Amino acid sequence: MNIAIVGAGAMGCRFGAALFTAGYEVILVDRWQAHVEQINQYGLSVENEDGVHQVRIKAVAPECINTPIDLIIVFTKSVDTEDMMARCQAIIDEDTSILTLQNGIGNLDILARYVQEEQLFAGTTTYAANLQGPGSVAAFGSGYSEIMHMGGKRKNGAEQIVSLFQQAGLHAGVSENVIKSIWEKAAFNSILNPLCTLTLSSVAQVGSYSGISEVIDGMLNEIDLVAKAEQVDFDKEKVKQTIYRVCHPSMSGNHYSSMYYDIQNRRKTEVDFLNGAIWARAKKHHIQVPHLSLLYHLMKILEQSACRS
Repeated sequence: MNIAIVGAGAMGCRFGAALFTAGYEVILVDRWQAHVEQINQYGLSVENEDGVHQVRIKAVAPECINTPIDLIIVFTKSVDTEDMMARCQAIIDEDTSILTLQNGIGNLDILARYVQEEQLFAGTTTYAANLQGPGSVAAFGSGYSEIMHMGGKRKNGAEQIVSLFQQAGLHAGVSENVIKSIWEKAAFNSILNPLCTLTLSSVAQVGSYSGISEVIDGMLNEIDLVAKAEQVDFDKEKVKQTIYRVCHPSMSGNHYSSMYYDIQNRRKTEVDFLNGAIWARAKKHHIQVPHLSLLYHLMKILEQSACRS
């Protein structure tokens, strides 16, 4: 099986390096030319608990690959999904399976425009990684990924992908309801990411605010209403406890959200696939979501200003 990681950011590099080291034929596909050149010239530098390793994996720009791929794992930022899929048409044929492990709501709708439902898998992951610069990633700690075939007919296909991950040391399992997990992760990110970004605060600093429970409860109640209208089995209490756990200083330390770093680096954020996506569905069902929509508008103002600078 040959594998393409589409979107070789921090997470794409972590998963790509693990699968390549396990002996699979893996290629990283990314638009960042300096990153691609650094990896091809010196290897991908992966820092983890065992030290720093140079992984001699190949990287290419999307326009520079035209061989059909057996499995594409999409890790590109949600805001770039449409563009990257359009650029990657040459590596997709009727036998290609596509797995998205991206954050946010709406990526599946985009991917479904490029492949049949029979070819599409979705999942979530709790692994983390940090891109330290061109060709360098930090991949500390463990995690878990859950995967599901969107058509519901290829459970054996999901099991095969899980097996690939397990052999690469990436803990994974087959999900019975990945849409639930996607929504719960999106809810988590829709709350913490904008709050950290707009207040220039770490996760622990946001969590230490005396009135944070009122903010979290207000947003979760809105998301819960929209999820119910969308017939998603949403566990509001589980998300709340996850947020409180991550906000504890012993858990998060000085961690800042990826959205915060996007703004600092004058990049577009994923807010359209988080607060924006939930708000769009709320409007469809005539549900008022004042907390979510306010954070969305504030983030779009900040994003507009950052990207113009």
